[in-house]
Amino acid sequence: MDHSQANARIIQFAGNSIKFTIDSTSLLEIMDVHFAHCLGVGENILAEYQVWAEKEALYSITRNDEAFQSNIELDQVLFQLMQDGLTQLNGAASTQLVFHAAALAQQEHGVMLCGKSGSGKSTLTAWLTASGMKYMTDEVVSVPLESENIHGFCRSIVLKPGSSFIWERWLNNQASDGFLRFADNSAWIEPSLLNPDGTKATAAPRLIIFPRYESDAAFRVERLTRAETLFHLLQHLVNARNFSDYGMAATSRLASQVTAYHIIYSDIEMAGKWIKQTASE
Repeated sequence: MDHSQANARIIQFAGNSIKFTIDSTSLLEIMDVHFAHCLGVGENILAEYQVWAEKEALYSITRNDEAFQSNIELDQVLFQLMQDGLTQLNGAASTQLVFHAAALAQQEHGVMLCGKSGSGKSTLTAWLTASGMKYMTDEVVSVPLESENIHGFCRSIVLKPGSSFIWERWLNNQASDGFLRFADNSAWIEPSLLNPDGTKATAAPRLIIFPRYESDAAFRVERLTRAETLFHLLQHLVNARNFSDYGMAATSRLASQVTAYHIIYSDIEMAGKWIKQTASE
C-alpha cells in the first residue's frame, strides 16, 4: 500500500470533502477516534492538508501545498484542522443548508440546539447524550434542499474548560482513547463514552431549541411562532450567500416542520430534562 494513502483520511460533510495526510502515527490515531463518524472515501475534495511532526513534539501544516501553520503543539494542530477544515466545508456547501447548531435524536425525532458560542450547546449536548439521546453533532447541522431530514457533523463532543463537570460526573477522568483532555481543561469526548448506544446519522426534525445560559437565572421557556422560528434560524444559517434566495424558502420549510422554543437556564439538569421530555411528546 502507498504510504501516503495509508496516512490519508477524508472527512465529508454537506456534499463536500477535505483530505488530511498525516505523517504521525499518534496524531492519525487521534483523528481516527474523534472523527470516526465523519470519515469517507471522498467527493468534491475542497482542500488537502499535510501534517508532519517537527522536533520536540511540534507540528507543521500545509494546505493545498502552501504553508498554513508551523511549529505548533498538538492541541493547536487539532484546533486548526478542525476549524479551518469545517470553514472550508461550510463555505462551499451549495446543495444543503448549514446551521450553526448541535443536534441529537430521541428515537426518530431530531432535536436542534441553535446558539452562538457560549450559549451552552455543547454542554447541553453532552448532558443529553449521557442521558440516553443519540448524538449527531455539537457544531453544525446540514439540511439537504431536497430532503426534510437533518444531518450532523458527527465529530467528538468538544467541551470548553468550564464544562469539566461533565466528564467529572460521567467519566471520572478515566484514561481512554476517546477522552482527550487538553492543558486548559477543555476536552474532546467520543460520544459512545457517554452513551454506548452512541450516534445517529440523520433524523426528522421535530424540535428546535434556542438556548441561552445565564448564571443564576430561573428556568424560562418561550414558545416561538413560525415567523419567529424562521427569523432565529436565519441568524444561524452559515452558508446563506450560496443560495439565490439566501436560503429563505428551505429555511421556511424547516421552520414549518418543527416546534421551537427559546429557553434561558442556569441549571443544566433542569434544562436537559425539559428538552428530553419535550422531544418525547
